[in-house]
Amino acid sequence: MNRPHLCFAIAGLCFGASPKGLGQPVVHEPPAPNAQPAAVQACKAADSSAVACSPTHDPSGKKLLQGLRVTGGQLTIPFKIRKKAEHSTFRLTTDVTLGAFIGLTKKLSGKNDHYLTIPITAGLTFININDNNTSMEFKAADEESSNDVVPGLTWSTGILLQLDQYNLGFIIGKDYASEVGDQWLYHRKMWWSFGLGFSFTN
Repeated sequence: MNRPHLCFAIAGLCFGASPKGLGQPVVHEPPAPNAQPAAVQACKAADSSAVACSPTHDPSGKKLLQGLRVTGGQLTIPFKIRKKAEHSTFRLTTDVTLGAFIGLTKKLSGKNDHYLTIPITAGLTFININDNNTSMEFKAADEESSNDVVPGLTWSTGILLQLDQYNLGFIIGKDYASEVGDQWLYHRKMWWSFGLGFSFTN
């Protein structure tokens, strides 16, 4: 599998396809006239209108789980889009998050390198503090630190999609500022980010 090269800088994804199950030996016997499978005979013996009248073995669940692997790697989120409640608009911020993720990855195609990953991430965020994103109380109490960078913690989740050499991603999460806390206007509030990339190497 190609290492994704989104603007999220995802690395370390791994995948292994599950082998198909081995078939059981088949004993060839001459079919009886108008013979029907046992499952069909059992259904006809019961009420034919019953919804539950179906073969007991349904391989669809196993097909969904085939190729599903637990994966992990590094995740970098270079920008975030935050909602501004006072004007019903959005603000683009460069509070970079560096962290790691663990998630479930499934191969979508048996022939092509198409993968879907659902990650859960945690990381360290460098939060830009300024007059536009802090409360009036914080500005009055600490005017010298009105433009500063403070550390914070971030959790996020989303969808990462790899289609051959093309990579797409959509991430949502929350930031927790360590020093200023609720004085930062986006403390514990939802943000979202996205990425689109192209891998030039296999």
